[in-house]
Amino acid sequence: MFMRYVHVKGCNLDDECTAWIREHYVFLLDNLDSVLSGLINYLYQDQVIDASERNDVRTERTLAKQNERLLSILSRKSSDKIELFFNALGVTHQSHITNKITGRRGTL
Repeated sequence: MFMRYVHVKGCNLDDECTAWIREHYVFLLDNLDSVLSGLINYLYQDQVIDASERNDVRTERTLAKQNERLLSILSRKSSDKIELFFNALGVTHQSHITNKITGRRGTL
């Protein structure tokens, strides 16, 4: 499977990535499909999240709560893991989220 790696401008250091998630928190919360799209499975496969974190997201009852839990987990991850998250968005047909936030048009 071909993946195009995304580098998020201004997300070079862990603290910058955490701030970046916070800056776009509401948009991400409202637009992510963390479970049905397979996003959390890709994040688990790419070692962005562990089995416990994957289960924590899955056990939330609503999509909003699942997204909230995932964003909370991601906000504690390194910049390398955040970039893997954005790559997983592309694989799960959610590149429109990355495009909107980074100002890119079209697909990655």
